Amino acid sequence: MDTFFEQIITIKKGIKETLSFLGIWFLAIFLCLILLFVKIPVISSFSALLVLGVLFGAYKLCAFLNIEYEYIITNGVMDIDKIINKSSRKRMLSLDLAKTSRIEKYSPALLANVDKKQVFFACNQNDANAYLIVIDNQTGKSRYLIFAPDDRIKGAITKFIPKFLANSAFK
Repeated sequence: MDTFFEQIITIKKGIKETLSFLGIWFLAIFLCLILLFVKIPVISSFSALLVLGVLFGAYKLCAFLNIEYEYIITNGVMDIDKIINKSSRKRMLSLDLAKTSRIEKYSPALLANVDKKQVFFACNQNDANAYLIVIDNQTGKSRYLIFAPDDRIKGAITKFIPKFLANSAFK
């Protein structure tokens, strides 16, 4: 019998995202004003189309700031998908839970000496419910996932991780 669990985490927008949003629209309005008031004959004949193009581009850029992560557990494999603007999905990470070597409450000090290319955040950076899960690969390099599972996902993970970790996981 197949097992399937999923959870969606919406990433909260911080000051960086808010400033990016405001900067994109400020620049778009500035470019629109320049296009409307320019007196070059070739550009002024297409200025309405160019203005629409700039506004559409600004909308599309701002859409990239709307990010969610989806945790999917299917038969012992955990997949992390990144959802952009609730319209496009990209598989970011796929982990075999049977190869888990560590699960513990996340704190930044745990990853002080770890290569940042091996670390993947799939939750809000300052989430109090975040956990660190370490998966060992055949290549000898570990992958580090920081995520914020709900109780259903925690229960699903404990079914598939090694037994020596199952008793102490998520405590």
